Amino acid sequence: MTIDEKVAQLGAQWLKLQADGDHQTRELEMTDSTQSSSLSEKLAHGLGQITRPLGTVPVDAKEGVMALNALQKQLVEETRLGIPAIPHEECLVGLMAKGATLCPSSLNYGHTWNPQLIEQLAEEIGDQARSVGCKQGLAPVLDVSRDVRWGRTEECLSEDPYHTGIMAISYVKGLQGEKRDLYATLKHFVGHSYSEGARNHAPVHLGFKELNDTFLLPFEMAVKLGNAASVMPAYHDIDNEACHASHHLLTDVLRNQWGFDGLIVADYGGIELLKSHHALTDTVEGAAALALKAGVDVELPDDCTSSRFKQALEKGLISEADLDETVSRVLKAKFELGLFEDPYTDVESVCLTSDKADALAYQVASESIVLLENRNTLPLAAQTKLAVVGPTADDAMALLGGYSFPVHLILSKEESDGVKVCPTILDALSQQFEHVSYAKGCDILTERHANAPVFPGDVNMVIDHEAKWPLSEDITGFAEMESTINAAEVAIVCVGDLAGLFQTGTVGEGSDVDSLELPGVQLNMLQRAVDTGKPVVVVMTGGRPYNLGGLEDKVAAIVCGWAPGQEGARAIADVLCGVVNPSGRLTVSIPKSAGAVPYFYNHKLKSAGTPVAFHFGSKYGFGYGLSYTQFEYGEMTLAQSSVDMEGVIDVTIEVSNRGDVAGSEVVQLYVRDCVCSLVRPLKELKGFNKVELAAGETKKVCFSLPVDMLNFTDYSGQRVVEAGEFEIMVGSSADSIHQRAMVMVEGTKRVLPKQWRMVCETR
Repeated sequence: MTIDEKVAQLGAQWLKLQADGDHQTRELEMTDSTQSSSLSEKLAHGLGQITRPLGTVPVDAKEGVMALNALQKQLVEETRLGIPAIPHEECLVGLMAKGATLCPSSLNYGHTWNPQLIEQLAEEIGDQARSVGCKQGLAPVLDVSRDVRWGRTEECLSEDPYHTGIMAISYVKGLQGEKRDLYATLKHFVGHSYSEGARNHAPVHLGFKELNDTFLLPFEMAVKLGNAASVMPAYHDIDNEACHASHHLLTDVLRNQWGFDGLIVADYGGIELLKSHHALTDTVEGAAALALKAGVDVELPDDCTSSRFKQALEKGLISEADLDETVSRVLKAKFELGLFEDPYTDVESVCLTSDKADALAYQVASESIVLLENRNTLPLAAQTKLAVVGPTADDAMALLGGYSFPVHLILSKEESDGVKVCPTILDALSQQFEHVSYAKGCDILTERHANAPVFPGDVNMVIDHEAKWPLSEDITGFAEMESTINAAEVAIVCVGDLAGLFQTGTVGEGSDVDSLELPGVQLNMLQRAVDTGKPVVVVMTGGRPYNLGGLEDKVAAIVCGWAPGQEGARAIADVLCGVVNPSGRLTVSIPKSAGAVPYFYNHKLKSAGTPVAFHFGSKYGFGYGLSYTQFEYGEMTLAQSSVDMEGVIDVTIEVSNRGDVAGSEVVQLYVRDCVCSLVRPLKELKGFNKVELAAGETKKVCFSLPVDMLNFTDYSGQRVVEAGEFEIMVGSSADSIHQRAMVMVEGTKRVLPKQWRMVCETR
């Protein structure tokens, strides 16, 4: 291969594809660089990846595949080596393309506590992606939630690293399949969710020990147990080291220590930001060289910096051997994906929706709904006279996550005519209940446009502090709302947020907040609804939890649906009328106030301050959720009171359904290291099992906890287990522990091997 041919394999092109080959380029707004070469020049020597061929603009799927085939044909037949490109798409909440299933958010995935269900849904997403020629999906997100003000909370699975890891393994296995002929991409490597002030791209202040124990763990699990084929670095810096330029993280840890054998792909524009935002170099070729030397294989979404590798070679910033090592990994991936044997996609095989996909989307939505409060109000009889009010009641977009296709169109300014959305909560309740009246009450935003202040690093915005959200302050709709409620028996008040990237919404990437109060005048609206004296059922949807200003104790019920996707309204209606018994359990604590954040259940004793800060803590903690039935925990049995360093702790407990309806309980196993050479959290989740119980039924739940999982990272950066006492706890949430026992781990300090036991088996 010539130098030009090698360089071509390390970049991508972001195009609006046309079946006739008249492709148009799409520019990335967040970089300083400008593209000067023509498209024919860019493709002359080949191409590494094709960016979102169906996920960029609304196109008919078959026409999109024909256009993709045309581009692959150009690469195969009109370049000297004939190497096809890897097409990638977003697929976190379903394939991000016109007509594909609009799945629930990643936050919903986590709240199901059902990894087998998430694997099944990921299989469907993978099948849809394969049908349109996609070879790499940019999901799942493994950021461990730490501060729910962060806009990307909606993309997280959990605030617990083990729970995140287990759910991620299932998603990766489902998406990739046994053949690994579609790459899953773990992101954002690493610590992205613990940013300064919960602001997008902001620095992360962590030492390696905590980074490894909390944030690296789910990535390690997904690499070693899920065989994940790709990883994407994060935009931020950790202790002044930018992730896209971190040889330690991308090569020493990921490749050398864990044995990762796949592709490392840059987050969009992430390499150029090494120059324009992080100021690690004053040249574009310098940024390209830093990323290459660190271990990044392919630049996405374009070749903004990778096109400068030739200059980097000439300046001695990289060697040809560096280039060869990276190109070899890209070519290996293309062989593994089968692109050389068959670079084209069968247009007739395109399938972006199915009854099975719809059913799984519904199941995930229904299993993820969390019942926070219920004062003898739910479920409601079908004859109940309902007033359905609130800004999210009749807005389908309020049910979607930021990486769903319709939401993405807001940012890209593309027309959305004909793009599938979904039924609203009002639609679904009108189907389930006989008497439904409606009043909007208020808006959340006055407008949704793509011209908001977009990317951090916009110097004039930083200096002038011009950024302002168009939150609505209009309360003129309150009177109609109150009248509607007064004429009803029960008020369903629908509140929450609107996903939208970079301040086109109130939650999502780049849509971070400084408060956990409902955006706009929603809290005022809710107070007015409560003041009517009618029972108020709050239905909260969106990508983060919110405080209700003390109204939590005054409303009749609170239902959290998160961003439940196309089937979410039906799932919410089914919970309200009792067709579904809610089984979702919180995977992100709901802090008492923004003053309590960052808050997470697995904190240290001193996290609460001394004396304990009055605003610290969470009213609704990790693992919490109510049901329409009652569960009772029996005695817990440990098979042994002591165990050696390489042993397993066997825990058994009986759980009974004491109510008169069937339901599902999430039995949770926690551990506390009583005395350790380093400071440890008060408790850590080490196992869980979602158990279905008929009315009156009792089941025995068994956990087999490897001693390896009692590890922590020591001063040398290695995972170790120390001898000593550990408290074993089983409960229905982190705050509701029903049984406790002590176990002694005997022996001498053990450094874990590369393939340590990472999963607590349950039955």
